[in-house]
Amino acid sequence: MKRVKLHARLKAAQQHELVRGKDITTLTAYMDNEALEQHIERYERIIEDHGKKDGKEAGSLPADPKI
Repeated sequence: MKRVKLHARLKAAQQHELVRGKDITTLTAYMDNEALEQHIERYERIIEDHGKKDGKEAGSLPADPKI
């Protein structure tokens, strides 16, 4: 996937209420496309799982895994 499309997906994830207030974009300049896609997919899964909770509070985001 092209980097421009990855950044569009990242921007969309950043706008979600669950992620709002957290900067998930800072380190993306240092990531290659594969790492960036994995980073985005992680947040997209968190957002998707949050939507499946049927109105329950999801709590805070899990900590990033150590690299």
